[in-house]
Amino acid sequence: MKNFNTTNLTNSLRQRNYIEPKGNNFNIKDQTQMPNVNESLRFDIARLEAKLDIILNHIIAAGAGASNKGERIHQDQLNAAELSLLRNMTTKQHVVLQLLIQGLRNQDIAPIMGIGENTVKLHVRSVCKKIGVKTRGQAAMHGSDLLNRVEPEEYQRLSGGVPVEWANDYTEPDRYQPLYYTASERGVENWGS
Repeated sequence: MKNFNTTNLTNSLRQRNYIEPKGNNFNIKDQTQMPNVNESLRFDIARLEAKLDIILNHIIAAGAGASNKGERIHQDQLNAAELSLLRNMTTKQHVVLQLLIQGLRNQDIAPIMGIGENTVKLHVRSVCKKIGVKTRGQAAMHGSDLLNRVEPEEYQRLSGGVPVEWANDYTEPDRYQPLYYTASERGVENWGS
């Protein structure tokens, strides 16, 4: 019998010796599936963090007097660097940022924009890079703060025509779809005909 007290269980190689779920096809000793599981868990945690940040922002906004859903808080205006950040983002990056704030996953964003999941990943990475953060949760939190402080008319001008409340009010068919949708050669239906 193995002694748990003397074994360092934080070592992932040793943990695999102790954990073997029974009754399913997944074997934790299979090292090829471990990175996929870890990556999936990491994305799920980041998505949950983003949703938690959104909820906390709503609670803070309610405490500050913005109890109506559509009411926006303009505590202080954006500085020149923040306006430049919004100006330098493409329309597709604005759409991705708003969908990240809503807590959507890459596989949910892809059909909305008419692109593949890998292209969504590229847009998410570029949004994170422009904002100066490392995770999608951080991007959602920072983006939510920016969108709460920007004037709606100013944001629509900076984003190439996408309203600041676009993701909240998204319905099919979307009248703003020509601004961000990419009809690909992979058999995606043409929205315009």
